[in-house]
Amino acid sequence: MEHFRMKIEAVVFDMDGVLIDSEPLWRKAEIAIFGRRGIPLTEEDCKRLMGLRTDEVVNQIVSESGLDLPREEIAREIVEAVCGLIGTEGAVIDTFRDLALQLKQKGMPLAVATSSPMRVVEAVLKRAGLEDTFRTLVSAEKFPLGKPHPQVYIEACARLGKKPLHCMAIEDSLNGTLAAKAARMQVISVPEPDSAGNKGFGIADFVAGTPREAADLLLSLL
Repeated sequence: MEHFRMKIEAVVFDMDGVLIDSEPLWRKAEIAIFGRRGIPLTEEDCKRLMGLRTDEVVNQIVSESGLDLPREEIAREIVEAVCGLIGTEGAVIDTFRDLALQLKQKGMPLAVATSSPMRVVEAVLKRAGLEDTFRTLVSAEKFPLGKPHPQVYIEACARLGKKPLHCMAIEDSLNGTLAAKAARMQVISVPEPDSAGNKGFGIADFVAGTPREAADLLLSLL
């Protein structure tokens, strides 16, 4: 495709599943907290909602349950639990952390664009030692809609002062990939193993099998 050859002037990182392997932590928190309220969730239940904002996940699950539950309270509990788990169990994805540091050293403008609340963003960056690496951090928590809506990516590109077509997004979820493409960005997707066969990722400009493959590909495009 023609836009493969568009110059890359900025890189925007998704966070969960890219900078840190936090998706299992979100699932652990969701299963525990909903379980205490009488909603038994499976890993698959959580995976189908991957990439959505916490409030959107809670709204979806509570609506499907038919129960009258305090949605805002549940969302707060999940975020608190995830922040705690990040501090004790969060596994930083070293390849992407090192890539971000390398790109910053090269002078590449960088951003984070995530559906997670800013409180979680701060916990992740502290865990990864990336507090001063990104020019801007954009959370969809205050937007009307999170991913797959493109607003979080549109905002990240705007804050970086770059046209979306000249920005590369790094994503692991289908919802995030859809959001970045809807923002008219270039996208490298690195699906987690359970999602690797999902044909929906064909919308990405590039699909990488591993973080190392994605990092090498991006560096080769600069």
